[in-house]
Amino acid sequence: MVPPVAFFQFLRDGIQERVKAYPGQSVLFAHAETGDGAKQIEQIKAFIRDKVEALIVLPVEAAATAEITRLAQDADIPLVYVNNGPREDWFAGRVALALPNDLVAGRLQMTMLAQMMNGQGRLAIIRGPASHSASALRTQGAKEVLAGVPGITVVEEAAADWDRKRAASLVAKWLADGRKIDAIAANNDEMAIGAADALEAAGIPLGQILIGGVDGTLDGIEAMHRKRIHVTVFQDAALEGGRAVDDAVKLIRHEPVQQYDWIPFDLVTDRTLPRYLRTWACGTCMDDAPRGECLTEGR
Repeated sequence: MVPPVAFFQFLRDGIQERVKAYPGQSVLFAHAETGDGAKQIEQIKAFIRDKVEALIVLPVEAAATAEITRLAQDADIPLVYVNNGPREDWFAGRVALALPNDLVAGRLQMTMLAQMMNGQGRLAIIRGPASHSASALRTQGAKEVLAGVPGITVVEEAAADWDRKRAASLVAKWLADGRKIDAIAANNDEMAIGAADALEAAGIPLGQILIGGVDGTLDGIEAMHRKRIHVTVFQDAALEGGRAVDDAVKLIRHEPVQQYDWIPFDLVTDRTLPRYLRTWACGTCMDDAPRGECLTEGR
């Protein structure tokens, strides 16, 4: 998988936690940076040489997935793609995918933003990396909604690769160039927070430019609670990682699994925000509680 940062740390934690439910099973991790498919393929080969019982893979480059699938199939080792993976009608052998339908995330996010914009205004879109299918699908989902809202115009669109600082730099440049923006739709919470950081640095009041994210991470929910972003879409990283482990163990046992094991998304609005604050909090969330005191052990 990619290095365990932000959402991907919770995904890794979910995998580690779920493995504990299977006595005798353990998990080893290897990390590769986004875009380094060649390194990930070598890691897959090394795991196969070590005779692992199953592979769980978050692809770091779309172009590498065909080779990863072939290697697993040739070795007759169960393969579960998690969070990201090739979208094909069917895979031969013991292959499954535990991932969300990212079109839904983009549609949910944009539907809510469009309502908050009253169907009018100028929108900027911040995409994730081209190597991750979620970037294209979330953007596609948002544009499907926009096709029915002619009063909203996309005035800027660029990638910030899931990264908070890159998103902040991107939005700062748009502002410096004098771009007029009424809302920003970011493909994930990290980039949404980066956009909020840029607006704050520019002295733009909270709420003047609406911001939407995706993932419902701790930082994203906290930012929404403090009105720095205005909508997000919850993706359950722990559930996703756990499902990947469950599917891998079933495939090891030659039990049937759904090839596409879809993980649901959930829109987070002002109305549902208190539930997510409770999810992340120890008991009842206190508005001014330090971040470190507001985490549950199980996330």
